[in-house]
Amino acid sequence: MSNDFSRRDWLKGTTAAGVAMLMGNSRALAQNMAVPGFVPTRDNPVRLGTNENPYGISRAARNAIVEMFDTAHHYGRGKYMELIETIAEMEGVTPQNLVFSGGSGEILKTLGLITAVEGGRILTAEPTYHDLTRYAERRGSPVTRVPVDENMVIDLDAMREAYTDDVSIIYLVNPNNPLPTIMHKDKLRQFCIDMSEKCLVFIDEAYHEYVENPDYETMVPLTATHENIVVARTASKIHGFAGVRLGIGYGSQAWIRKIREYMTGGTNQLAVAGAAASFKDMETQNFLRRKNQEALAITYDVFDRNNVNYVKSNTNFVFFETGIEATEVRNMFRDKGIAIGRPFPPFTTWARVSMGKPEDMEYFAKVYEELFAS
Repeated sequence: MSNDFSRRDWLKGTTAAGVAMLMGNSRALAQNMAVPGFVPTRDNPVRLGTNENPYGISRAARNAIVEMFDTAHHYGRGKYMELIETIAEMEGVTPQNLVFSGGSGEILKTLGLITAVEGGRILTAEPTYHDLTRYAERRGSPVTRVPVDENMVIDLDAMREAYTDDVSIIYLVNPNNPLPTIMHKDKLRQFCIDMSEKCLVFIDEAYHEYVENPDYETMVPLTATHENIVVARTASKIHGFAGVRLGIGYGSQAWIRKIREYMTGGTNQLAVAGAAASFKDMETQNFLRRKNQEALAITYDVFDRNNVNYVKSNTNFVFFETGIEATEVRNMFRDKGIAIGRPFPPFTTWARVSMGKPEDMEYFAKVYEELFAS
């Protein structure tokens, strides 16, 4: 792809080609191999460790944020109602079923705080994302962790068996992280319905937009019909808002009120305005999904060529077996100018690599073979 483009193309950014040019040339993304002249080093590596969108926010979101600066000095919610109406229509829920936060981590920690204050045990999988459990444990809440099954999928049957009367919240991540697997939609739906009669069932769907698996289904519709089911989403992944911060909570009116009561932070006008534009920008989202699939294909290919055991992804990252401690593997890649994910116990001889641009994954493949196939 050519790196030459006009100012008109930069400002327009409406066609697929425009999207590709815009996102492939952002100066803010200097840590990737698509930038001419970029040389990765240990101190300035290719970022393949934190599951970020390597293309950044869309031109539509960027323009909306810039426009909102004109009134950012005013108190008020700005584009809040536009965003809430957009999300409610997209997901088939009412505005009363929604809450926004400064990143979905704020919702996770709020539910952790509620558990700590009101008492009760957390039931979750192992391994999985840790913001909620870590926050609650530090405040005295006990946690029961259930190992994933032999396919590295969250074991819902074992979760049922592990339930005890003191469990107040079941925390599930779908797709999971660091294991990019999903729970089958039918089994998960029935689990949520059954267990919500006993406690809150909370599903973290941070990677929802990346999933292209017919066995997957969001649990958001259940939040409007069942009292004790809450779902969180984030704009940090496909929308590129990791540093802008915008999370979404879906739940019954009673749970939405409780989350708002306990939540200590909030959104800002710039994030809300950008998200209102980004969620409607399906062209950019489709472009990003295609690029993610290209990056995954490159990664699968190098692993297949070298007979590496790995988990097929429903997200923007891959989990692969290293055979040696992940900390050592991480340092080896860092010396070659690539940052991969931290260790994830108990799978300490596995590693997580986030998807960058296809050019980044070509470099990852080259380095992998230099380190492990030579």
